[in-house]
Amino acid sequence: MKTRIVTARGIVPRADSFVGKSGRAGLVIQAGRVAGLLEGTGAIKRAEAAFGSKAEDLGDVVLLPGLVNAHAHLELSGLAGRVEPGDSFPEWVGQVLKHRFARSQDQLVEDARGGLARLSQTGTVLVGDIDSTGATIQALATLESAPAVVLYREVIDAWDPSRTAVAMDSLTEPISKKSTAVEGYSPHSPYTVSRDLLALVAEQQSRRPGPVAVHWSEMQEEIEWLESGAGPLASILGQSPGCSGLDLLFEANLVGPTTALIHGNLPARGEPERIAAAGATVVHCPGTHRYFDRGDFPLGRYMEAGVSIALGTDSLASNEDLDLLREVRLLLARHPKLAPSRVFKMASEAGARALGFEGKVGCLDVGAAARWLTVRPKPQWGSQIDQGAVFEALFTAE
Repeated sequence: MKTRIVTARGIVPRADSFVGKSGRAGLVIQAGRVAGLLEGTGAIKRAEAAFGSKAEDLGDVVLLPGLVNAHAHLELSGLAGRVEPGDSFPEWVGQVLKHRFARSQDQLVEDARGGLARLSQTGTVLVGDIDSTGATIQALATLESAPAVVLYREVIDAWDPSRTAVAMDSLTEPISKKSTAVEGYSPHSPYTVSRDLLALVAEQQSRRPGPVAVHWSEMQEEIEWLESGAGPLASILGQSPGCSGLDLLFEANLVGPTTALIHGNLPARGEPERIAAAGATVVHCPGTHRYFDRGDFPLGRYMEAGVSIALGTDSLASNEDLDLLREVRLLLARHPKLAPSRVFKMASEAGARALGFEGKVGCLDVGAAARWLTVRPKPQWGSQIDQGAVFEALFTAE
């Protein structure tokens, strides 16, 4: 097995750790994964001798784990600038569907290719992609290099029993073994997926395990319909289940450590605590939050309850870019007192955990994929640097 050794001024294996206090650090890489972390020139020389491999010096840079985008809709990348927020969320959804259905499958595949390319360009190494057309699978087959993808296969029946079986048919066959994507499940949302369909997805997931992503508590209209049958969705969806969306997800046994609850803008009292106890992750998309002018995201409530928070970009139908570092900067602009290390964890380790890649991506620990970002030191750092200074440089770069 060929061993590669790379050296840099420092390495941030995780948000809370730093290697390179002596002024030099290294990674031992085997089969594309981190096989060792090296502190100082002495350790680097010993590794060179042990493995018979000359170290590759990357220069005066610091290495950080690649980013994890926990929520995207890559097949909608061609809708950039085509959709306005509208007067209501249902109106916006109608615009999105109109534009998406107007695009051919070849166009959707090209849109997904463009989305994957933008993710790579901006440092994302793993993405959770909601798929309803198969475009991302086709796009991946044409690319030599791309982020790792958890492909959440989306189902919707809009609480219409005549659509439930048809919706499940799309999940019967697993994705091709030739695909590089990892299969996941996305019952779209408790207000668009019936109790019966949620149960069927859970049954399928127990037979063929994979992570789960659900749009949850995104807007007041869904909460009104779910709990009381009131509001503008009543004329579209019919009879309400008369309970919260989170109740439905727990009832179906779909809330756990590899569950991503997307948006979570309006948690009821006690819901953050329930989510934390189940070990699920809430995924916040600051750019989309701003696009819809949704006011304050309840970050403090989630953090107090101990909920893991990850970051996503959503789609270009509701965001200006797929750059996760832009999401970080938008988050810090709204929550300037957040510790940089905590924010970086949201953009790396937390997303990897939700997508089922804990310890494999979003960190540079032994066993993790050797995929990293680089940050160049700033003159004012001097000889002593730590991860805090590195995060500051990364988050303020333009």
